Amino acid sequence: MVFETFAALVGVLALAYAAVTKFIQNKLVDKSEMESMQAESKRLNEEFKKAQKANDKKKLDRIMQEQMEFLPRMNSVMFKQFRPMIALLIVFAAFMWVVGAIDPSAKDDLLMNLTDDGAGCDKAANDGVFTGCMKLEGANFGKWTVKARALERGADIADNETYFIYGPTSDNDTYVETGKGEGLELSMDKAAYFENETAMISAIPANMTKGASFIIPIAPPREISVDHVEATISNGTYFRVDLPLAIPIFNVKSIYQPYWWFIFVSLIANLGSGFVMGQIKNFNKGKEGGKVEKK
Repeated sequence: MVFETFAALVGVLALAYAAVTKFIQNKLVDKSEMESMQAESKRLNEEFKKAQKANDKKKLDRIMQEQMEFLPRMNSVMFKQFRPMIALLIVFAAFMWVVGAIDPSAKDDLLMNLTDDGAGCDKAANDGVFTGCMKLEGANFGKWTVKARALERGADIADNETYFIYGPTSDNDTYVETGKGEGLELSMDKAAYFENETAMISAIPANMTKGASFIIPIAPPREISVDHVEATISNGTYFRVDLPLAIPIFNVKSIYQPYWWFIFVSLIANLGSGFVMGQIKNFNKGKEGGKVEKK
């Protein structure tokens, strides 16, 4: 019930964000000025084509002079359009912070250091395989996700995700996030576990090299030495919203991250409100046209 409430709350926040973006756009964007610039640009282009076709050199020179005078004004108008973008980015970051702060799926995550020291369930020291084990207890059955990240001197250089099934469950969810970086192989010793069994996580960083460069190389490639691997286990709780219909083209039926759910709802709200406002505008124009015809 907690996650359904959280998903609904994120949806409400997304609707609020959509309303705020509309308000900011209406307040900071001068649509009439932009439309005027676009109309003038279209006029100049059409006149230029006609003069070019007629081979009217005098007219071409005049239009080119107008275009040269028009460009600074157009650039000024375009620059003004960046102001609402900056405001929207700030508002979006604020909403994302709120969503992350109240996300209940992250509050019970289990953190584990995977080691390559030959201790515990790690089979051999310094063999490049980082290992960690945990005993599964409780009745939080279902899909558990495991995210691991490899670090070198505190810098995150690669990550990956996998999953396992804990206890009896009919959930066929096999989704995992795509890893980044140059490579980290992540696996479990089994695909499914029962209560009181021990799950073993293994992470193998790929052989990686790295060079420092800014346009031109300023440091030769060097071998990356992973000194630390961290794993985050979801404890069987993670964000997931099942959609009634699959999203066309992408064929996505479920959304797994609260920020993607937030973006999806706000996008639908923006598109829907834009369509409704367009229909109302067209309806009002039709009514005004009907009045004119009656006169």
